[in-house]
Amino acid sequence: MTRKLMVFALVVVVGAPAFASNALADDKEGKEILQRVMKAVGGERSLARFKAPMLWMERGRYYGGGGGEGRPFVAQYAARWPDWYRQEIEGAFAITASGKKAWVSRAAGGVQKLAGARLAERLKRVRAAWARRLFPLTDKSYKLSRIDGVEVDGRATVGLKASHSDGRDIKFFFDEKTYLIAKIEMEVLTSGDGAASISSEAFFTDHRYFGGVKMPSKMKLLYDKKLYVETETVDYKIFATVDPGLFKEPT
Repeated sequence: MTRKLMVFALVVVVGAPAFASNALADDKEGKEILQRVMKAVGGERSLARFKAPMLWMERGRYYGGGGGEGRPFVAQYAARWPDWYRQEIEGAFAITASGKKAWVSRAAGGVQKLAGARLAERLKRVRAAWARRLFPLTDKSYKLSRIDGVEVDGRATVGLKASHSDGRDIKFFFDEKTYLIAKIEMEVLTSGDGAASISSEAFFTDHRYFGGVKMPSKMKLLYDKKLYVETETVDYKIFATVDPGLFKEPT
């Protein structure tokens, strides 16, 4: 289970997106969609609060190992965006990123310092996790374009593609009436060296206010149309007191 949960963490929680098209042209409609989304969730000023240190916790069930019931897990997170990030699956492993360095440490013992392609991929995934807070999409490193919406649970959506200068895309789909996030589509890498990728669909529900921002508290993740993980955010603290030691090299 630990090894498969590692795959879950590497390609889901931090949200590695797909490869982008070559053209990163500005799109007025895309920027207008983002403005509507930010207004719907609490405004750009409220979203900017996500730049502060934060802690959050999730509970979930992991279905990647087979079995209809899934296996429960608890995940703890800490971040000082955009460069410091830590994710711990209790009793299994932790992933730490600090500036231009990253490590994987296992509860059973052993620390792996990432290098080369695996390090580069990890840092890109941390940036993608930051992008899911929406506020970073206002940065010039992202180019936004409107795309066709899809139906999510019988509801129409408005589509927005965010292309980053590192050559990656994330497709967001927002409820056509509320402009709250309903779905994200992307291709995710199944290994640190980028040897393989699979299609990923994340569905979001139960929007609540976290630190003055209305964000989803529940996520259902499908890989190649098969249920892989379900999570629920059970605690979220912005302007948290975060120990800098969390982001140091594990010992």
